[in-house]
Amino acid sequence: MKLKDENMEPSGEFATAIRDFRAAVTHVAERETARPMAADWLAPAMKRRRSHQHRMVLAWACAAALCFATVPFAIMPLATNSGSAPVHVAMQTPATAQHSEADNGLLRQVDEQVSESVPSSLAPLEEMENMNTASATGPSDPFVNGAALAQLGSTDASH
Repeated sequence: MKLKDENMEPSGEFATAIRDFRAAVTHVAERETARPMAADWLAPAMKRRRSHQHRMVLAWACAAALCFATVPFAIMPLATNSGSAPVHVAMQTPATAQHSEADNGLLRQVDEQVSESVPSSLAPLEEMENMNTASATGPSDPFVNGAALAQLGSTDASH
């Protein structure tokens, strides 16, 4: 079943509205194309576009040059000198030896004065650990050190 072209065309009032619309669009298009267009508005846009294209080309060219510049370093063997490197032996003078001994002594003194084995907030845990290690070496009865555990619990409650 073929449709005829006559059936596809609008008819009646709708056809008149479409014809008027076509005529209006055609009239506006002819009027706009007949008028001379100023090209000065297009020049800055084209200049911006060209400069953007040039920047992109320059950026890719720099990236390619950087890649090609690093290729020789990647190909070059790491150890180019097969001979042994000279060994430099540093000799300490007596004055620097005395300074290093004095520095080490000062560091030991500061370490002894400042360092704590356990912070004060964790001291009850250290005492409990000491009791556990003592009970592990002593009798295995958990009620032997009950008084010490009760005392430890009372110190925890006071904090």
